[in-house]
Amino acid sequence: MHRALYIPEVLQLVLSSDVSRVTLRDAALTCSLWQDAALDQLWKDLDSVLPIIWVLVPIFARRRESYEKTTRWTADDGVFPTAGGWIRLEKYARRVRTLVFDVYPQTGDRIPLNLLQTIAQFRPSGKYLLPNLRQFTYNARELGSVHALLPFFIFLGPSITDLKLLEIDPMVEGRFLEYIAQRVPHVQHLLIEGSRYPYREGSSALASSLIQLEKLKSFDAPHIALIPAVWDAMAQHPSLVSAGLWLLPPSFHAPGFQPRVFAKLESLAFRANFSTLCQLFESQNDLPTITRVAVLARSAKHGGKDLHRLCELLVQKLPMLAHVELASPSSESRDDVPLGFEDFRPLVQCKKLQHFVLEHAWGVSVTINQLEALLDAWPGIETFALQYAVSEKHPGMGVSRAEWKPPTLPLSVLDNIAAKAPKIKQLRLVLDATTPINSTSSICERQFECLEELDVTLSTVAQPAKVASYLARRCKKRFSLKFFLSRHLSREAAGIMDGEKTKWDQVEDHLKLLFDQKEILEEEFKRKLEEERAKYMRE
Repeated sequence: MHRALYIPEVLQLVLSSDVSRVTLRDAALTCSLWQDAALDQLWKDLDSVLPIIWVLVPIFARRRESYEKTTRWTADDGVFPTAGGWIRLEKYARRVRTLVFDVYPQTGDRIPLNLLQTIAQFRPSGKYLLPNLRQFTYNARELGSVHALLPFFIFLGPSITDLKLLEIDPMVEGRFLEYIAQRVPHVQHLLIEGSRYPYREGSSALASSLIQLEKLKSFDAPHIALIPAVWDAMAQHPSLVSAGLWLLPPSFHAPGFQPRVFAKLESLAFRANFSTLCQLFESQNDLPTITRVAVLARSAKHGGKDLHRLCELLVQKLPMLAHVELASPSSESRDDVPLGFEDFRPLVQCKKLQHFVLEHAWGVSVTINQLEALLDAWPGIETFALQYAVSEKHPGMGVSRAEWKPPTLPLSVLDNIAAKAPKIKQLRLVLDATTPINSTSSICERQFECLEELDVTLSTVAQPAKVASYLARRCKKRFSLKFFLSRHLSREAAGIMDGEKTKWDQVEDHLKLLFDQKEILEEEFKRKLEEERAKYMRE
Protein backbone atom coordinates (compact mmCIF):
# COMPACT_ATOMS: atom_id res chain seq x y z
CA MET A 1 0.00 0.00 0.00
CA HIS A 2 1.30 3.45 -0.88
CA ARG A 3 2.58 5.42 2.11
CA ALA A 4 0.30 8.36 1.26
CA LEU A 5 -2.75 6.21 2.12
CA TYR A 6 -1.55 5.98 5.72
CA ILE A 7 -2.34 9.70 6.07
CA PRO A 8 -6.01 10.05 7.23
CA GLU A 9 -6.59 13.29 5.30
CA VAL A 10 -5.33 11.79 2.02
CA LEU A 11 -7.38 8.61 2.51
CA GLN A 12 -10.51 10.63 3.23
CA LEU A 13 -9.94 12.74 0.12
CA VAL A 14 -9.58 9.62 -2.05
CA LEU A 15 -12.69 7.94 -0.65
CA SER A 16 -14.82 11.07 -1.03
CA SER A 17 -13.95 11.66 -4.70
CA ASP A 18 -16.98 10.15 -6.50
CA VAL A 19 -16.42 6.58 -5.29
CA SER A 20 -19.26 4.05 -5.71
CA ARG A 21 -20.97 2.55 -2.67
CA VAL A 22 -19.73 -0.92 -3.61
CA THR A 23 -16.14 0.33 -3.65
CA LEU A 24 -16.64 2.00 -0.25
CA ARG A 25 -17.99 -1.25 1.16
CA ASP A 26 -14.99 -3.16 -0.19
CA ALA A 27 -12.63 -0.53 1.23
CA ALA A 28 -14.21 -0.90 4.67
CA LEU A 29 -13.53 -4.65 4.53
CA THR A 30 -9.95 -4.25 3.30
CA CYS A 31 -8.18 -3.39 6.56
CA SER A 32 -8.79 -1.84 9.95
CA LEU A 33 -6.91 1.30 8.92
CA TRP A 34 -9.44 2.03 6.15
CA GLN A 35 -12.55 0.87 7.97
CA ASP A 36 -13.61 4.04 9.77
CA ALA A 37 -12.91 6.37 6.84
CA ALA A 38 -14.76 4.10 4.38
CA LEU A 39 -17.75 3.62 6.69
CA ASP A 40 -17.99 7.39 7.23
CA GLN A 41 -18.38 7.92 3.49
CA LEU A 42 -20.64 4.90 2.98
CA TRP A 43 -23.17 6.01 5.61
CA LYS A 44 -22.78 9.77 5.21
CA ASP A 45 -25.61 10.30 2.67
CA LEU A 46 -28.60 7.92 2.60
CA ASP A 47 -31.38 8.19 0.02
CA SER A 48 -33.44 5.49 1.77
CA VAL A 49 -34.06 4.22 5.31
CA LEU A 50 -33.50 0.63 4.13
CA PRO A 51 -29.89 0.35 5.46
CA ILE A 52 -31.06 1.49 8.91
CA ILE A 53 -33.90 -1.06 9.02
CA TRP A 54 -31.58 -3.79 7.70
CA VAL A 55 -29.22 -3.37 10.65
CA LEU A 56 -32.04 -3.58 13.21
CA VAL A 57 -34.29 -6.39 12.00
CA PRO A 58 -34.01 -9.14 9.33
CA ILE A 59 -36.07 -8.09 6.33
CA PHE A 60 -36.62 -9.61 2.91
CA ALA A 61 -37.97 -8.41 -0.43
CA ARG A 62 -41.42 -9.50 -1.50
CA ARG A 63 -41.91 -10.95 -4.95
CA ARG A 64 -41.87 -8.12 -7.45
CA GLU A 65 -44.26 -8.13 -10.39
CA SER A 66 -43.00 -7.10 -13.83
CA TYR A 67 -45.10 -3.91 -13.85
CA GLU A 68 -43.89 -2.72 -10.44
CA LYS A 69 -41.16 -0.08 -10.22
CA THR A 70 -40.53 -0.44 -6.50
CA THR A 71 -39.18 -3.23 -4.32
CA ARG A 72 -41.41 -3.92 -1.30
CA TRP A 73 -39.61 -5.02 1.84
CA THR A 74 -41.20 -6.76 4.81
CA ALA A 75 -40.32 -8.67 7.98
CA ASP A 76 -41.72 -11.78 9.63
CA ASP A 77 -44.46 -11.29 12.20
CA GLY A 78 -43.20 -11.11 15.77
CA VAL A 79 -39.71 -9.94 14.81
CA PHE A 80 -38.49 -7.05 16.97
CA PRO A 81 -35.21 -5.12 17.26
CA THR A 82 -32.90 -6.76 19.78
CA ALA A 83 -30.43 -5.14 22.18
CA GLY A 84 -27.60 -6.34 19.93
CA GLY A 85 -29.30 -4.72 16.96
CA TRP A 86 -29.45 -1.34 18.69
CA ILE A 87 -25.77 -1.59 19.67
CA ARG A 88 -24.87 -2.49 16.10
CA LEU A 89 -26.93 0.41 14.75
CA GLU A 90 -25.08 2.93 16.95
CA LYS A 91 -21.87 2.09 15.10
CA TYR A 92 -23.39 3.19 11.78
CA ALA A 93 -26.10 5.70 12.79
CA ARG A 94 -23.61 8.21 14.19
CA ARG A 95 -22.07 8.52 10.71
CA VAL A 96 -25.28 9.56 8.91
CA ARG A 97 -25.40 13.24 7.95
CA THR A 98 -28.06 13.32 5.20
CA LEU A 99 -31.27 11.27 4.93
CA VAL A 100 -34.01 11.24 2.30
CA PHE A 101 -37.18 9.34 3.24
CA ASP A 102 -40.10 8.90 0.87
CA VAL A 103 -43.13 7.21 2.42
CA TYR A 104 -44.33 5.80 -0.91
CA PRO A 105 -41.49 6.14 -3.44
CA GLN A 106 -42.33 5.77 -7.12
CA THR A 107 -39.13 3.78 -7.69
CA GLY A 108 -36.60 2.06 -5.44
CA ASP A 109 -37.24 0.50 -2.03
CA ARG A 110 -40.52 0.76 -0.10
CA ILE A 111 -40.60 0.09 3.65
CA PRO A 112 -43.90 -0.81 5.38
CA LEU A 113 -44.96 1.85 7.87
CA ASN A 114 -45.92 -0.73 10.52
CA LEU A 115 -42.26 -1.79 10.63
CA LEU A 116 -41.26 1.79 11.43
CA GLN A 117 -43.94 1.82 14.12
CA THR A 118 -42.35 -1.25 15.69
CA ILE A 119 -38.92 0.42 15.66
CA ALA A 120 -40.34 3.54 17.28
CA GLN A 121 -42.02 1.43 19.97
CA PHE A 122 -38.85 -0.47 20.95
CA ARG A 123 -36.36 2.37 20.56
CA PRO A 124 -34.27 2.89 23.74
CA SER A 125 -35.56 5.87 25.68
CA GLY A 126 -33.47 9.02 25.73
CA LYS A 127 -31.61 8.16 22.50
CA TYR A 128 -32.00 9.61 19.04
CA LEU A 129 -32.04 7.23 16.11
CA LEU A 130 -29.57 9.34 14.06
CA PRO A 131 -27.74 11.52 16.58
CA ASN A 132 -25.62 13.46 14.06
CA LEU A 133 -28.14 13.92 11.24
CA ARG A 134 -27.82 17.36 9.61
CA GLN A 135 -30.11 17.32 6.56
CA PHE A 136 -33.46 15.51 6.48
CA THR A 137 -35.84 15.40 3.51
CA TYR A 138 -39.23 13.82 4.20
CA ASN A 139 -41.90 13.19 1.55
CA ALA A 140 -45.24 12.41 3.21
CA ARG A 141 -47.16 11.85 -0.06
CA GLU A 142 -50.12 13.72 1.55
CA LEU A 143 -50.81 10.96 4.08
CA GLY A 144 -53.18 11.60 6.96
CA SER A 145 -52.36 12.33 10.57
CA VAL A 146 -51.06 9.13 12.24
CA HIS A 147 -49.49 7.55 9.17
CA ALA A 148 -47.60 10.70 8.16
CA LEU A 149 -46.40 11.88 11.58
CA LEU A 150 -44.92 8.67 13.00
CA PRO A 151 -42.19 8.06 10.36
CA PHE A 152 -41.31 11.73 10.52
CA PHE A 153 -41.12 11.81 14.31
CA ILE A 154 -38.69 8.91 14.84
CA PHE A 155 -35.92 10.51 12.75
CA LEU A 156 -36.09 13.98 14.32
CA GLY A 157 -33.31 15.23 16.55
CA PRO A 158 -31.61 18.42 17.75
CA SER A 159 -28.69 17.97 15.34
CA ILE A 160 -30.84 18.70 12.24
CA THR A 161 -30.14 22.09 10.66
CA ASP A 162 -31.71 21.64 7.21
CA LEU A 163 -35.26 20.25 7.00
CA LYS A 164 -37.43 19.71 3.90
CA LEU A 165 -41.05 18.55 4.10
CA LEU A 166 -42.66 17.59 0.80
CA GLU A 167 -46.30 16.87 -0.10
CA ILE A 168 -47.65 17.60 3.38
CA ASP A 169 -51.38 17.23 3.95
CA PRO A 170 -52.68 20.68 5.03
CA MET A 171 -54.81 19.05 7.73
CA VAL A 172 -51.73 17.86 9.67
CA GLU A 173 -49.41 20.73 8.84
CA GLY A 174 -49.89 22.33 12.27
CA ARG A 175 -48.83 19.11 13.98
CA PHE A 176 -45.70 18.94 11.86
CA LEU A 177 -44.76 22.47 12.85
CA GLU A 178 -45.34 21.66 16.54
CA TYR A 179 -42.99 18.68 16.31
CA ILE A 180 -40.36 20.80 14.56
CA ALA A 181 -40.45 23.45 17.29
CA GLN A 182 -40.17 20.79 20.02
CA ARG A 183 -37.73 18.30 18.49
CA VAL A 184 -35.61 20.34 16.05
CA PRO A 185 -34.88 23.58 17.94
CA HIS A 186 -31.66 24.30 16.04
CA VAL A 187 -33.03 24.06 12.50
CA GLN A 188 -31.69 26.85 10.28
CA HIS A 189 -33.30 26.14 6.89
CA LEU A 190 -36.91 24.98 6.57
CA LEU A 191 -38.82 24.10 3.39
CA ILE A 192 -42.49 23.04 3.44
CA GLU A 193 -44.33 22.06 0.27
CA GLY A 194 -47.97 21.08 0.38
CA SER A 195 -51.11 21.92 -1.51
CA ARG A 196 -51.12 23.91 -4.75
CA TYR A 197 -53.58 26.31 -3.17
CA PRO A 198 -53.02 28.76 -0.30
CA TYR A 199 -53.78 27.41 3.15
CA ARG A 200 -54.67 29.84 5.96
CA GLU A 201 -54.99 27.26 8.77
CA GLY A 202 -51.23 26.57 8.78
CA SER A 203 -50.41 30.25 9.16
CA SER A 204 -51.11 30.46 12.90
CA ALA A 205 -48.96 27.39 13.59
CA LEU A 206 -46.17 28.90 11.51
CA ALA A 207 -46.35 32.17 13.45
CA SER A 208 -45.96 30.41 16.82
CA SER A 209 -43.19 28.15 15.48
CA LEU A 210 -41.20 31.10 14.18
CA ILE A 211 -41.06 32.56 17.67
CA GLN A 212 -39.65 29.28 19.11
CA LEU A 213 -37.15 28.54 16.30
CA GLU A 214 -34.69 31.27 17.21
CA LYS A 215 -31.86 29.97 14.99
CA LEU A 216 -33.96 29.75 11.83
CA LYS A 217 -32.31 31.63 8.96
CA SER A 218 -34.61 30.80 6.06
CA PHE A 219 -38.00 29.24 5.49
CA ASP A 220 -39.93 28.63 2.31
CA ALA A 221 -43.60 27.71 2.62
CA PRO A 222 -45.11 28.80 -0.71
CA HIS A 223 -48.57 27.38 0.02
CA ILE A 224 -49.00 28.92 3.50
CA ALA A 225 -50.85 32.23 3.49
CA LEU A 226 -49.06 35.28 4.85
CA ILE A 227 -51.16 36.77 7.63
CA PRO A 228 -50.34 39.73 9.92
CA ALA A 229 -49.36 37.34 12.76
CA VAL A 230 -46.70 35.71 10.55
CA TRP A 231 -45.51 39.14 9.36
CA ASP A 232 -45.14 40.26 12.98
CA ALA A 233 -43.29 37.06 13.95
CA MET A 234 -40.88 37.59 11.05
CA ALA A 235 -40.17 41.11 12.31
CA GLN A 236 -39.48 39.85 15.85
CA HIS A 237 -37.22 37.01 14.72
CA PRO A 238 -33.56 37.66 15.62
CA SER A 239 -31.87 35.68 12.81
CA LEU A 240 -34.35 35.24 9.93
CA VAL A 241 -32.74 36.19 6.61
CA SER A 242 -35.03 34.72 3.91
CA ALA A 243 -38.77 33.96 3.73
CA GLY A 244 -41.18 32.66 1.08
CA LEU A 245 -45.00 32.67 1.44
CA TRP A 246 -48.31 33.04 -0.41
CA LEU A 247 -49.88 36.49 -0.12
CA LEU A 248 -53.66 36.47 -0.47
CA PRO A 249 -55.96 39.47 -1.06
CA PRO A 250 -56.95 40.87 2.36
CA SER A 251 -60.29 39.78 3.80
CA PHE A 252 -62.84 42.48 4.54
CA HIS A 253 -62.88 41.86 8.30
CA ALA A 254 -59.23 40.77 8.66
CA PRO A 255 -56.74 43.14 10.33
CA GLY A 256 -54.24 44.76 7.99
CA PHE A 257 -50.46 44.62 8.00
CA GLN A 258 -48.80 47.08 10.33
CA PRO A 259 -45.47 48.78 9.52
CA ARG A 260 -42.64 46.62 10.81
CA VAL A 261 -38.85 46.83 11.07
CA PHE A 262 -36.87 43.65 10.39
CA ALA A 263 -33.61 42.76 12.11
CA LYS A 264 -31.85 40.75 9.41
CA LEU A 265 -34.43 39.92 6.75
CA GLU A 266 -32.79 40.23 3.32
CA SER A 267 -34.91 38.14 0.93
CA LEU A 268 -38.68 37.92 0.32
CA ALA A 269 -40.42 35.54 -2.09
CA PHE A 270 -44.17 35.70 -2.71
CA ARG A 271 -46.90 34.03 -4.66
CA ALA A 272 -49.25 36.94 -5.07
CA ASN A 273 -51.02 39.18 -7.51
CA PHE A 274 -49.09 42.36 -8.24
CA SER A 275 -52.00 44.44 -6.89
CA THR A 276 -52.06 42.55 -3.56
CA LEU A 277 -48.33 42.93 -3.15
CA CYS A 278 -48.68 46.67 -3.79
CA GLN A 279 -51.07 46.89 -0.84
CA LEU A 280 -48.53 45.16 1.42
CA PHE A 281 -45.66 47.48 0.50
CA GLU A 282 -47.91 50.57 0.72
CA SER A 283 -48.60 49.68 4.37
CA GLN A 284 -44.88 49.56 5.24
CA ASN A 285 -42.20 52.13 5.88
CA ASP A 286 -38.75 51.79 4.34
CA LEU A 287 -37.31 48.25 4.52
CA PRO A 288 -33.55 48.90 4.27
CA THR A 289 -32.44 45.33 5.08
CA ILE A 290 -34.25 43.69 2.14
CA THR A 291 -32.06 43.28 -0.95
CA ARG A 292 -33.90 40.44 -2.78
CA VAL A 293 -37.51 40.21 -3.97
CA ALA A 294 -39.04 37.39 -6.00
CA VAL A 295 -42.71 37.38 -7.07
CA LEU A 296 -44.71 34.68 -8.83
CA ALA A 297 -47.92 36.47 -9.87
CA ARG A 298 -50.96 34.24 -10.04
CA SER A 299 -52.81 36.48 -12.48
CA ALA A 300 -51.75 38.71 -15.34
CA LYS A 301 -54.96 40.69 -15.57
CA HIS A 302 -54.05 44.37 -15.77
CA GLY A 303 -50.50 43.08 -15.18
CA GLY A 304 -48.71 46.03 -16.79
CA LYS A 305 -50.47 48.69 -14.69
CA ASP A 306 -50.02 46.82 -11.41
CA LEU A 307 -46.44 45.92 -12.27
CA HIS A 308 -45.59 49.59 -12.85
CA ARG A 309 -47.00 50.51 -9.45
CA LEU A 310 -45.15 47.63 -7.79
CA CYS A 311 -41.86 48.71 -9.36
CA GLU A 312 -42.43 52.25 -8.06
CA LEU A 313 -42.98 50.89 -4.54
CA LEU A 314 -39.89 48.67 -4.73
CA VAL A 315 -37.79 51.72 -5.58
CA GLN A 316 -39.37 53.77 -2.77
CA LYS A 317 -39.42 51.16 0.02
CA LEU A 318 -36.31 49.07 -0.69
CA PRO A 319 -33.32 51.41 -1.08
CA MET A 320 -30.78 48.52 -1.06
CA LEU A 321 -32.57 46.36 -3.64
CA ALA A 322 -30.10 44.29 -5.70
CA HIS A 323 -32.03 41.17 -6.78
CA VAL A 324 -35.45 41.25 -8.55
CA GLU A 325 -37.40 38.34 -10.06
CA LEU A 326 -40.91 39.02 -11.38
CA ALA A 327 -42.88 36.28 -13.14
CA SER A 328 -46.44 36.17 -14.41
CA PRO A 329 -46.97 32.75 -16.00
CA SER A 330 -50.76 32.89 -16.44
CA SER A 331 -52.87 35.18 -18.56
CA GLU A 332 -56.62 35.61 -18.10
CA SER A 333 -57.15 37.23 -21.47
CA ARG A 334 -56.27 35.97 -24.93
CA ASP A 335 -56.08 39.61 -26.00
CA ASP A 336 -53.24 40.34 -23.61
CA VAL A 337 -50.02 41.82 -24.96
CA PRO A 338 -46.35 41.46 -24.00
CA LEU A 339 -45.00 43.61 -21.21
CA GLY A 340 -43.20 46.73 -22.38
CA PHE A 341 -40.37 48.89 -21.12
CA GLU A 342 -42.76 51.41 -19.52
CA ASP A 343 -44.28 48.68 -17.34
CA PHE A 344 -41.05 48.27 -15.34
CA ARG A 345 -39.31 51.56 -16.11
CA PRO A 346 -39.20 52.70 -12.42
CA LEU A 347 -36.60 50.00 -11.71
CA VAL A 348 -34.10 52.03 -13.74
CA GLN A 349 -33.62 54.03 -10.52
CA CYS A 350 -32.25 50.93 -8.69
CA LYS A 351 -28.59 51.68 -9.32
CA LYS A 352 -27.42 48.71 -7.20
CA LEU A 353 -29.32 46.07 -9.16
CA GLN A 354 -27.23 42.95 -9.90
CA HIS A 355 -29.88 40.36 -10.78
CA PHE A 356 -32.98 41.09 -12.89
CA VAL A 357 -35.43 38.51 -14.23
CA LEU A 358 -38.77 39.41 -15.83
CA GLU A 359 -41.04 36.67 -17.19
CA HIS A 360 -44.49 37.08 -18.70
CA ALA A 361 -46.90 34.72 -20.43
CA TRP A 362 -46.78 36.82 -23.60
CA GLY A 363 -43.13 37.77 -23.36
CA VAL A 364 -41.36 41.08 -22.82
CA SER A 365 -40.99 43.53 -25.69
CA VAL A 366 -38.12 46.04 -25.62
CA THR A 367 -36.09 47.84 -28.25
CA ILE A 368 -32.30 47.83 -28.45
CA ASN A 369 -32.21 51.45 -27.24
CA GLN A 370 -34.35 50.59 -24.22
CA LEU A 371 -32.16 47.59 -23.48
CA GLU A 372 -29.07 49.81 -23.54
CA ALA A 373 -30.80 52.27 -21.20
CA LEU A 374 -31.35 49.45 -18.68
CA LEU A 375 -27.73 48.34 -18.85
CA ASP A 376 -26.53 51.93 -18.45
CA ALA A 377 -28.67 52.25 -15.31
CA TRP A 378 -27.35 48.99 -13.83
CA PRO A 379 -23.55 49.03 -14.14
CA GLY A 380 -23.15 46.07 -11.76
CA ILE A 381 -25.69 43.76 -13.43
CA GLU A 382 -24.65 40.08 -13.44
CA THR A 383 -27.88 38.28 -14.38
CA PHE A 384 -30.28 39.69 -16.96
CA ALA A 385 -33.38 37.88 -18.29
CA LEU A 386 -36.38 38.95 -20.36
CA GLN A 387 -38.29 35.84 -21.37
CA TYR A 388 -41.51 33.84 -21.45
CA ALA A 389 -43.03 32.37 -18.32
CA VAL A 390 -43.95 28.72 -18.72
CA SER A 391 -47.59 28.05 -17.92
CA GLU A 392 -50.18 25.35 -18.41
CA LYS A 393 -52.17 27.99 -20.30
CA HIS A 394 -49.47 29.29 -22.57
CA PRO A 395 -50.60 31.94 -25.07
CA GLY A 396 -49.24 29.81 -27.89
CA MET A 397 -51.95 27.21 -27.40
CA GLY A 398 -54.36 27.28 -30.26
CA VAL A 399 -52.62 30.27 -31.85
CA SER A 400 -51.23 29.71 -35.30
CA ARG A 401 -47.68 30.75 -36.17
CA ALA A 402 -48.97 33.46 -38.50
CA GLU A 403 -51.16 35.08 -35.81
CA TRP A 404 -48.72 35.04 -32.93
CA LYS A 405 -45.38 36.78 -33.43
CA PRO A 406 -43.34 36.65 -30.25
CA PRO A 407 -41.29 39.75 -29.40
CA THR A 408 -37.66 39.05 -30.24
CA LEU A 409 -34.35 40.87 -30.39
CA PRO A 410 -31.79 40.32 -33.17
CA LEU A 411 -28.80 38.15 -32.35
CA SER A 412 -26.52 41.12 -32.96
CA VAL A 413 -27.90 42.70 -29.76
CA LEU A 414 -25.23 40.66 -27.96
CA ASP A 415 -22.70 43.16 -29.33
CA ASN A 416 -24.55 45.97 -27.60
CA ILE A 417 -24.81 44.02 -24.34
CA ALA A 418 -21.11 43.09 -24.42
CA ALA A 419 -20.23 46.76 -24.89
CA LYS A 420 -22.48 47.94 -22.04
CA ALA A 421 -22.10 45.05 -19.57
CA PRO A 422 -18.99 42.99 -20.38
CA LYS A 423 -18.94 41.38 -16.91
CA ILE A 424 -22.45 39.91 -17.11
CA LYS A 425 -22.58 36.22 -16.09
CA GLN A 426 -26.04 34.96 -17.03
CA LEU A 427 -28.09 36.14 -20.00
CA ARG A 428 -31.56 34.86 -20.93
CA LEU A 429 -33.28 36.45 -23.92
CA VAL A 430 -35.56 35.75 -26.87
CA LEU A 431 -33.28 36.13 -29.88
CA ASP A 432 -33.78 35.94 -33.64
CA ALA A 433 -30.79 34.55 -35.53
CA THR A 434 -32.33 34.49 -39.01
CA THR A 435 -31.11 37.90 -40.19
CA PRO A 436 -27.48 38.43 -41.29
CA ILE A 437 -25.07 39.40 -38.54
CA ASN A 438 -23.80 42.87 -39.29
CA SER A 439 -21.58 44.13 -36.50
CA THR A 440 -19.62 47.33 -36.52
CA SER A 441 -15.88 46.93 -36.04
CA SER A 442 -15.83 49.15 -32.94
CA ILE A 443 -18.43 47.10 -31.08
CA CYS A 444 -17.15 43.76 -32.35
CA GLU A 445 -13.96 44.17 -30.33
CA ARG A 446 -15.90 44.00 -27.05
CA GLN A 447 -16.35 40.59 -25.45
CA PHE A 448 -18.10 39.11 -22.45
CA GLU A 449 -15.43 38.57 -19.82
CA CYS A 450 -17.38 36.44 -17.35
CA LEU A 451 -20.32 34.94 -19.29
CA GLU A 452 -21.29 31.57 -17.79
CA GLU A 453 -24.66 30.90 -19.37
CA LEU A 454 -26.63 32.07 -22.41
CA ASP A 455 -30.26 30.89 -22.56
CA VAL A 456 -32.28 31.31 -25.76
CA THR A 457 -36.06 30.95 -25.85
CA LEU A 458 -38.46 30.66 -28.79
CA SER A 459 -35.81 31.65 -31.30
CA THR A 460 -35.16 30.85 -34.93
CA VAL A 461 -31.68 30.34 -36.32
CA ALA A 462 -30.05 30.17 -39.75
CA GLN A 463 -26.55 28.95 -40.61
CA PRO A 464 -25.58 27.34 -37.26
CA ALA A 465 -21.85 27.43 -38.04
CA LYS A 466 -21.88 31.22 -38.55
CA VAL A 467 -23.95 31.77 -35.41
CA ALA A 468 -21.52 29.63 -33.38
CA SER A 469 -18.56 31.57 -34.76
CA TYR A 470 -20.28 34.83 -33.84
CA LEU A 471 -20.99 33.63 -30.27
CA ALA A 472 -17.43 32.36 -29.80
CA ARG A 473 -16.07 35.80 -30.69
CA ARG A 474 -18.38 37.37 -28.10
CA CYS A 475 -16.81 35.58 -25.12
CA LYS A 476 -13.30 35.05 -23.79
CA LYS A 477 -14.09 31.69 -22.19
CA ARG A 478 -16.43 28.73 -22.50
CA PHE A 479 -20.07 29.23 -21.53
CA SER A 480 -23.19 27.08 -21.38
CA LEU A 481 -25.60 27.54 -24.30
CA LYS A 482 -29.20 26.45 -23.68
CA PHE A 483 -32.35 26.51 -25.78
CA PHE A 484 -35.72 26.40 -24.00
CA LEU A 485 -38.83 25.09 -25.74
CA SER A 486 -42.18 25.52 -24.03
CA ARG A 487 -44.23 22.33 -23.87
CA HIS A 488 -47.49 24.25 -24.10
CA LEU A 489 -47.27 25.67 -27.59
CA SER A 490 -49.75 24.68 -30.25
CA ARG A 491 -48.77 21.61 -32.28
CA GLU A 492 -47.92 23.70 -35.32
CA ALA A 493 -45.70 26.11 -33.40
CA ALA A 494 -44.13 23.28 -31.36
CA GLY A 495 -43.18 21.45 -34.55
CA ILE A 496 -41.44 24.53 -35.89
CA MET A 497 -39.65 25.12 -32.60
CA ASP A 498 -38.48 21.50 -32.45
CA GLY A 499 -36.72 22.09 -35.74
CA GLU A 500 -35.13 25.23 -34.36
CA LYS A 501 -33.97 23.36 -31.26
CA THR A 502 -32.12 20.92 -33.52
CA LYS A 503 -30.37 23.87 -35.18
CA TRP A 504 -29.42 25.31 -31.78
CA ASP A 505 -27.98 21.92 -30.84
CA GLN A 506 -25.83 22.23 -33.97
CA VAL A 507 -24.79 25.72 -32.86
CA GLU A 508 -23.76 24.31 -29.48
CA ASP A 509 -21.72 21.53 -31.14
CA HIS A 510 -19.95 24.05 -33.41
CA LEU A 511 -19.35 26.31 -30.39
CA LYS A 512 -17.74 23.51 -28.38
CA LEU A 513 -15.52 22.65 -31.33
CA LEU A 514 -14.42 26.27 -31.71
CA PHE A 515 -13.54 26.56 -28.02
CA ASP A 516 -11.67 23.25 -28.18
CA GLN A 517 -9.63 24.54 -31.11
CA LYS A 518 -9.05 27.83 -29.31
CA GLU A 519 -7.72 26.05 -26.21
CA ILE A 520 -5.43 23.86 -28.32
CA LEU A 521 -4.02 26.91 -30.08
CA GLU A 522 -3.54 28.73 -26.77
CA GLU A 523 -1.70 25.74 -25.27
CA GLU A 524 0.50 25.48 -28.37
CA PHE A 525 1.25 29.20 -28.20
CA LYS A 526 2.18 28.95 -24.51
CA ARG A 527 4.44 25.95 -25.19
CA LYS A 528 6.30 27.72 -28.00
CA LEU A 529 6.57 30.86 -25.89
CA GLU A 530 8.17 28.85 -23.07
CA GLU A 531 10.57 27.23 -25.55
CA GLU A 532 11.60 30.62 -26.93
CA ARG A 533 12.03 32.00 -23.42
CA ALA A 534 14.20 29.03 -22.37
CA LYS A 535 16.28 29.39 -25.54
CA TYR A 536 16.76 33.10 -24.85
CA MET A 537 17.85 32.40 -21.26
CA ARG A 538 20.43 29.83 -22.42
CA GLU A 539 21.91 32.32 -24.87
